[in-house]
Formats: sequence, C-alpha cells, structure tokens
Amino acid sequence: MTTKIFVGTPSYNRGKIFRYCIRSFTKSKLIKGFILVIDASSDTEKEFYVQALKELIDRGFEVMYDINVGRRGSVKARNLVLDIAEKSLGSRDILLLYDDDYIYAGDESIIPALYWLKNGDVGIVGGRVINLRKRRIDPDFALNIPYLADVLTRLTGFIFLNTKHGPRYVEYTTPLMALRVEVLSKGIRYDENYGGTGYREESDLQEQVKSLGYEIVFEPRFYAYHLAIESGGNRYSDLEDRMYWKWRNHTYFMNKWHYPLHKKILSYMILTLYALLNGTPAIRGIAKAVRVRQ
Repeated sequence: MTTKIFVGTPSYNRGKIFRYCIRSFTKSKLIKGFILVIDASSDTEKEFYVQALKELIDRGFEVMYDINVGRRGSVKARNLVLDIAEKSLGSRDILLLYDDDYIYAGDESIIPALYWLKNGDVGIVGGRVINLRKRRIDPDFALNIPYLADVLTRLTGFIFLNTKHGPRYVEYTTPLMALRVEVLSKGIRYDENYGGTGYREESDLQEQVKSLGYEIVFEPRFYAYHLAIESGGNRYSDLEDRMYWKWRNHTYFMNKWHYPLHKKILSYMILTLYALLNGTPAIRGIAKAVRVRQ
C-alpha cells in the first residue's frame, strides 16, 4: 500500500495569508492532501478560506476540513487536526504539521523527513523553520552553537533549540514536525491545559512521544519558510500577554513532567532575565503570572 502524505494545519483569521501560503503546495508531486481546521471571526473572513479550499480541491488534492465562525483556540484546533488524521488516514501514512503562515519549499524539502520516518524507532522528525522576517514582539530564539543548546536544556530544564546543526537526535524540536499516523493511535494529543499562546504545547506533545519509547530527530534538510505574521492566528498577542503565558505554561509543563526543584529555579531565572531584557510589558506579564496560582 502506498504511503500517503498529508499536511495538517490549523488557522484562525488569516484567510488571505492562508490562501497565499497554501498555493506554495500546488506543484507538489508528493503531497496527497490536507487536513485543515479553520476558524474565522466573520463570514467575510470565512469566505477567503472557502476560496482557498476550492483552489486546492480544483487542483486535485484531497481536502478534509472543519471550518467554523468562532475561535476554538490553538490547542483544540491542533487536536482536531490529529483526530481527523487518526480517523481518516492509514497507520503508515505521514502527517506534516505546518502552521498557517508556512510556505512549502518544494518536495525536496520533506524527503529527508520521509527517510527518517522509515525507521520505526523514530516518532517525530522536526524541521528547520526559516524566518523570512523577524517578529517584532518576542522573536524566535535559537542557540545555534554545536552541542550547547542540548547541554543547557538537560542542565537547566529550560528548552533551548539548535535549529541549524544536524541531523541529530534531540530532546525537543521545532513546531514543524513530521510523524507517522500510527503514533497518534497511541493517544498522543496536545494538552488543553496549555492556554493562551499555547507556549510549550509542542514540547509537551514531544515529551509524550518520548515517553512511549520513540526517538525525536531534528533534520535541518527538512524545512519550511515562515512569514512570521503578527496579526490573526491563534497565538498572536502582545508582549505582556506572551510573557504571562510563557511563565504560566512553562510552570505547568515542569509540574506535569516532575522537574526537580533546581531545574524549576533555573528556568524561572532564565524567564525572569528574558523579561528584564524586554522591558516593562514583559515584567508585568510575569508578575501577573506569578500572582495566579497554578
């Protein structure tokens, strides 16, 4: 039986951007179809998505979608993508998890991930996300010094990513992920206790995969381009709000996975330093999170 490759994407209120990004797949010979969970704030915004879906269907892609006027939030939307994949695809089929502002870089950009997933011990392959612009608010940070990110992650409990060097086995990887559908059948889902921006929701998913005995691989030759749009989307918010959810969700993550006290303290120190470097709104966000009982 031929392995099918599907792209899974949640999207909120980015109809025009989504339509632009989804067109980057039109020449693909490897992508069979899409699983799309779409929320819009209005019927007008919804119509942009409807037009994008029609384009995909007209080009011969198999499209499974759930479209809604309202907002489910990042984690619920992502879980619905996984639910649809598990129910509709075969166990050996492959799901690529893309954000709605990723641009597909061509079939050659996913072939390394497909190679790794032939190994039954590999549960997730993470890819390189190439930012086409730097986000003004809370930009992505990577520690691209060989071995340093992995060592600091193990020592401090705070997750540092090296998004340049590889392929290599890692503890955690990027939001750009490829996995076999059979992994989902083991109960892997995003934890809906990660609120707001969903900070740490991917790390938690990856921790679940590791707990089942699978390996995680970071493969930089598996990549996508990222528009880093700062409007719409399930995760967009201002700096104060982003820092609030960083602290709140990371605290939940550490408690859930039974981090030792010294790693909790080091993680809090890192987040506090980050807030101090980012000014008053970031400090207010952390202060607000500290006042709220976890």
